[in-house]
Amino acid sequence: MLLAVFIIFRYINCSMEAAEVIRKLSGMRMAVTFFRLAKGRQPADIGEAIQNGNLEAVPQIKLNWHLASSKVRKAAELIVRDTGGWGYVNNPASRDFGTIFIDCAHKDPKGRYWSEF
Repeated sequence: MLLAVFIIFRYINCSMEAAEVIRKLSGMRMAVTFFRLAKGRQPADIGEAIQNGNLEAVPQIKLNWHLASSKVRKAAELIVRDTGGWGYVNNPASRDFGTIFIDCAHKDPKGRYWSEF
């Protein structure tokens, strides 16, 4: 039992390298940009960028205090809910429409909030 608790704690308390997370975020942002350039509008959700061939799949990330995730939370505004995955502002009325962000309220190893990237 104690070993199981230790293993779970170790898993939850580990993260991907920050550079890897940012590289994946940049790739998703590029896919949204390529979609916008090709279609003349932002995608309604990240699935449109995948269907259009701009993104192969949503990449998986693993951040401290979260399980690994490749989910994208649709958000009306750029508000962090701390899911540990991705967020996408899909509200055309929002000034942040089309923004992909890291939906995490924790800090990276250098003390920067993940959601600020």
